[in-house]
Amino acid sequence: MQMFEAILQLTTVHWVTITVILHISFSFLTSVHVLLFKENERTSLAWISLVILSPVLGGMFYWLFGINRIKRLAQKEHPPELKEDLRQEETTIKFHWLPRHWHSAIISGYTIHPLSHLAGNTVEPLINGDAAYPEMIQSINRAKRYVVLSSYIFDCDSLGQQFVNALAKAQQRGVTVKVLLDGIGIRYSWHKSDRALKKLGVTTARFLPAISLTSIRFINLRNHRKTLCIDGELAYIGGMNISKNNVVKSAKKPIDDVQFKVTGPVIDQISQVFVEDWFFATREKIQFPQYDPSAPTPMQLSNNSVLSRVVQDGPDENHNQVKWTLINALVCAQKSVKIITPYFIPDQSLMTSLHAAALRGVSIEIIVPGNSNIPFINWVMEANFSRIIQHGIKIYTNNRPFDHSKAVMIDDIWSFIGSSNWDARSLEFNFEINLECFDADLNAKLTALFDVKRQNAALVNKSEINALPIYKKVRNNLFRLFSPYL
Repeated sequence: MQMFEAILQLTTVHWVTITVILHISFSFLTSVHVLLFKENERTSLAWISLVILSPVLGGMFYWLFGINRIKRLAQKEHPPELKEDLRQEETTIKFHWLPRHWHSAIISGYTIHPLSHLAGNTVEPLINGDAAYPEMIQSINRAKRYVVLSSYIFDCDSLGQQFVNALAKAQQRGVTVKVLLDGIGIRYSWHKSDRALKKLGVTTARFLPAISLTSIRFINLRNHRKTLCIDGELAYIGGMNISKNNVVKSAKKPIDDVQFKVTGPVIDQISQVFVEDWFFATREKIQFPQYDPSAPTPMQLSNNSVLSRVVQDGPDENHNQVKWTLINALVCAQKSVKIITPYFIPDQSLMTSLHAAALRGVSIEIIVPGNSNIPFINWVMEANFSRIIQHGIKIYTNNRPFDHSKAVMIDDIWSFIGSSNWDARSLEFNFEINLECFDADLNAKLTALFDVKRQNAALVNKSEINALPIYKKVRNNLFRLFSPYL
């Protein structure tokens, strides 16, 4: 008892000294961890500054949000040798009919992500939920064996209820149904969609729950993938969540977006990503039906044949695969680069690649929302406008309420579609899935979509940037400092 009182008295008298010693020790250990495990110099310097200048809180913030524990967890629960077992054996690299200057991109692309480009696919853009949702629900209604759905947001509104009912009816007629929802995204609907599905007997799982009894999970690691695979016959992929706001004609707060209907052998690569994600979330290895080339769908009977492959990304062993794929393609650009993205906050390597292409005479045009759904994202993008438009790059702000579409088109042949945005959140922390496509017809359709959006957009010019009030410039550039963490 006397010892306790002595310690208490010592603490009371010397609390300032003790606090300083603890702060210095904690800051030192945290800074050492940053130096050893953070690769980006600017990010490392920012973390160390935060740790030193913000006693205790800075260090706690780093240990909560700055560490990528998912890579270690992925290797423990989903080791590479198991992933090799889950994946099909791929063929050797083929250049197919591609122009010679794209051959190096195929070689390096395979090194970045060892999945082969597969011919014989069709990829159909479905504009907004008005076109996409009826097709998706109809496909669920026609399912005979297996349905797997992965979504970041699954609102339990009138539109979400249509999906719940379709999935439940499929389950009731003997179809195996699996729904994977992100542990953070599910909170947008207060878990109502999850409960509604379970109540009707549909099997659901959460990818990285925010609260777990087995391990610590973190809010900054999210499964941002949006896919629907049916019977090994067709798949849907893109950036569209399940929400009535995507039904633009009737929505009070409309969100423009595009989803893609896919058939052909590449759907096995899409469904395989779900199989791996489901195993990671549940430890259950499912046997999803494989694509059967002997039973073509009506879409496959057309003359279109898209050369395509999946490129997945995440803070695990697939880290930076999307960024390197984009850089790889920008190196091959000869005429034009067109980008549609809701968030355009590229890191220095991507921005340098865009400027290098512009310096070669490549026309580069970017469309971003004029009004983001996240105000401070608008401020960060505004802060970067003067840097972006150097060397002739053009950036347009879309006047629509909010455009969530994601697509990249290079020259008249290469397209990149899926769930990834051009920001650190998407390229560093999120689990994403995209399709790399070579096809002139698909490129033309997406270019036409780009042209329509550009008609409703305003070109950013230097005079507008210079005319911003000084307080907005300061605000924008202040938030730009935090862009690696947004």
